[in-house]
Amino acid sequence: MNRSGLKLLAFGLLIGAASQVFAAASSSSTNDIGQQAKPTPTTRTIFIKMEDIGYSQRMIEVKPGETVRFVLKNEGALMHEFNIGRSSAQLEHQREMAALFKDGTLTPTGMAKSITWRERWTGSGDSSPPGYPEVVEAKHDDPNAILVEPGTTKEFVWTFTDGASLNFACTLPGHYQAGMVGEFVMR
Repeated sequence: MNRSGLKLLAFGLLIGAASQVFAAASSSSTNDIGQQAKPTPTTRTIFIKMEDIGYSQRMIEVKPGETVRFVLKNEGALMHEFNIGRSSAQLEHQREMAALFKDGTLTPTGMAKSITWRERWTGSGDSSPPGYPEVVEAKHDDPNAILVEPGTTKEFVWTFTDGASLNFACTLPGHYQAGMVGEFVMR
């Protein structure tokens, strides 16, 4: 193999290794705190009531490797979130949630639906309208969080790892700052 071929091969290997490092770094943010799971007959269930603005529990004891089914009942007038994570990640998530409120994707009571006009090419001489309406629904697909609308009950199952300094919080604008946060104590 000539010198330029070796350089190209080395460059390709470097890019491949770097992409694996970046993929591992981005996926480890949830895996090092745990992951969503499916309930089993031995899964412990914890009931949490959400009110404006607070959780019925401020501290929850869990064991490393334990799978817990959270039953979340929102008895408040506002939508709330149950987000498992470290404080630094939740502060970043607050910025994301604020952006969703700012653009109208989320409202204080739920996920918004908006109508967007999509362009369509109809060809020359076509007398049909220049576009068509499409209903766009908000998506909140963070693996470590769930939104609970007012008056609803949802379940969220999580398997905890050996991670420390985990808490649960509502990261909707102003809720975390008003004290809608609790902590997990690893035993």
